[in-house]
Amino acid sequence: VEPMEAIPRVKEVVIGGVAVLKIVKHCNDNLPTMVAGSLLGLDVDGVLEVTYTYPFPTPKDRDEGGDEDDLEGREYQIDMMNMLRDVNVDNNCVGWYQSTYLSTMCTNDVVGYQYSYQSSDELSDNSVVIMYDPIQSKTDNGKLVIRAFRLTEDFIALRKSKQNKYINPAGILEELPVRIKNGGYIGGFLQCLKASKREIEE
Repeated sequence: VEPMEAIPRVKEVVIGGVAVLKIVKHCNDNLPTMVAGSLLGLDVDGVLEVTYTYPFPTPKDRDEGGDEDDLEGREYQIDMMNMLRDVNVDNNCVGWYQSTYLSTMCTNDVVGYQYSYQSSDELSDNSVVIMYDPIQSKTDNGKLVIRAFRLTEDFIALRKSKQNKYINPAGILEELPVRIKNGGYIGGFLQCLKASKREIEE
């Protein structure tokens, strides 16, 4: 049996306009609570294409007695992906997204969740986390503050070896360039956000 070829590491993240708008709406609608969700798409020749997203359930959305410690809600994700497959939507999980406050990214929770994605046997090593900052996006002259990260290979190797060694915080996450398809829609939406902010202030 020939060994499987190694999957090329992703060098760029491309997000569809609809996926970006879904992230923006979910994060803005839940302020000041920070929320998260799943990224679906394809990994093609070193480019991670995000075509669809859906939110993770929050504790207030779950039935009483549910497992509130499991943010991803494994059964919920499986059901969602099955339903999306039934309507011919990409149902390949390529990572997750989270709202962030003033670009605070390298937290224990983010590192822990991202490690579970990149080290999972069921998901691609190329899984990423997309961080969207709703506060800065509203105040930074309509600029969309959205960034993509993954854990570095050195950090993954160190964590898997369970060695208790110091690693420079700058060497834990690495940023990937983000390109948005149909960026005109996003620009128009952000201008609407900016206009609504002016109306509130006046």
